[in-house]
Amino acid sequence: MQNSIDENDDKLRSLKQEWGDEIYSAVVTALTEINEYNASGGYTVVELWNFKEKRKATLKEVITYIMDRIKPNKRKRG
Repeated sequence: MQNSIDENDDKLRSLKQEWGDEIYSAVVTALTEINEYNASGGYTVVELWNFKEKRKATLKEVITYIMDRIKPNKRKRG
């Protein structure tokens, strides 16, 4: 079952009126994500994020990130 955000909800309309479009959009996005990832409300879902591009990280990006950090540091001899 997919939940949708009721844009005519009194609390959301009040929020938009009092705080503006930017805050309203952030709350709507958060509510949408909660409904998408945690519809039952009983558990959390961990998700890796690409903050530079403001999106979910791909599996390739995650693996690259991990591999870059576990490579042994090479010491200079001399």
